[in-house]
Amino acid sequence: MSVILIFVAFVVIGDTAAVGISYLFERISNSASLLVFFGLFAVVFYLAWKLAVFVTERYVVRQN
Repeated sequence: MSVILIFVAFVVIGDTAAVGISYLFERISNSASLLVFFGLFAVVFYLAWKLAVFVTERYVVRQN
C-alpha cells in the first residue's frame, strides 16, 4: 500500500512540473506544448514508479 501512495506523490509532483514546462512551450506553439506534455507525462510515470520502488525498498521496508 505504501508503494502506491509514494508513487502517487511522485506522479503529482512530476505532472505539476510537466504542466509548468509545457506552459513555457505554449508561448512558442500550442501543438509543441501538447507533444512536450505527453512526452513528459509518460516519462513521469516511468520515473515515478522507479523512484517509488527505490524509496519503498530502501526506507519503508527497512523500518519494518
